Formats: sequence, structure tokens, C-alpha cells
Amino acid sequence: MTPRRFALLAFSKLTFLDLIGVYDALRRVTPMGVAPGVSVTIIGTEPEIVDESGLAVRAQAVYEDLAGYDLLFLPGGVGTRPLMHDARFLQYLATWGDARPLASVCTGSLLLGAAGYLKALRATTHHNAFDALKPLCREVVTDRRIVEDGRVVTAGGVASSLGLGLYLVEKYWGAAARETIAAQQEYTAYRVV
Repeated sequence: MTPRRFALLAFSKLTFLDLIGVYDALRRVTPMGVAPGVSVTIIGTEPEIVDESGLAVRAQAVYEDLAGYDLLFLPGGVGTRPLMHDARFLQYLATWGDARPLASVCTGSLLLGAAGYLKALRATTHHNAFDALKPLCREVVTDRRIVEDGRVVTAGGVASSLGLGLYLVEKYWGAAARETIAAQQEYTAYRVV
């Protein structure tokens, strides 16, 4: 099944670039004519999410029921460490279940691991967190930016966020869709008005 409703989970002291790289690629899918009806929702652990530098963003929902979503994405950041031991957060992640796809960037994989989703899988994370990920998965992959194992896709550090967003576009809508969105991202980023 091709996902149509993407949930991006945001929390205090995340790294916003982890979130935005994936968000930007996925948010373009419908308006650029790749696929109709694709939505991207930022679900927060609180109404206003403040990253590790003090930047604040308003979540579209708070701890919203995940039943209506097709793919759950977790970014990384220093805020992952306390959430690895937060009972409410881990119970919330557990509601995702064992069938739908998951994705993460950077230390977001630590949260997937803490929730038990990586037990028998290969995964990656930020290079400074390889040791923290080891007890949470079958194998830590240290030489690839994006690792897909079963229904879970993990990506390395913050610079891999844009790559993961485009990877998901290609996985679900093909190489032509990836090229279209990548070209638009570059045009938008470098256009001089």
C-alpha cells in the first residue's frame, strides 16, 4: 500500500532540519501532481515545539491518535534521550503497531529502538550515537546514510534528512517523482528574485 497520510512526530529539543528535510519532499507530492490526496501532519508532544536552539514551531496536533496515518516519521536531536525513558511517549509509539511503515533521521532511530521496533533489524543513526543504538537493534550500519530493513527506514545524521525525504518519494512514487521534486527543491532554494 502506498502511504497517503504521513505523520511527522515533533518533540522538545528536536533538530528541526531532521524534520524539515523529510517534510519538504513529502509536502510537494500532491501540489506537484505526483499523487493526489497526500497529506503531511506534524504531530507534537505539546502544542508548541521548541528545538535545541530555541526555534519554536506550532504542532498541527498533539498526541493525536495515529490510527488514521499510513507512515510515521521520527526526527532526532538531543530531545530523543529523555524520551527514550518517557513512559507516555513510548506507550504512544506502541500504538503504531507492527504493520505500518516507520522512518527516522539521526537519533530518531533511538526512539524507534526504545519502543522495540528495531529488535531484529539493521539500522543507522548519527555517527555519535552508534553505541547507543547497538543494544536496540540487530546491527548498526555505519557505512550507509539510509538503511531499509523490512518496514523501517532509518537515515544517518541531519544531512541525510533531505535524502530520506527523496528516498521515500522514490520508494512510493518512482524515480521520475523523485527527480521532479528534487529539481523543484533546488529551483526553490536557489532562485533569485
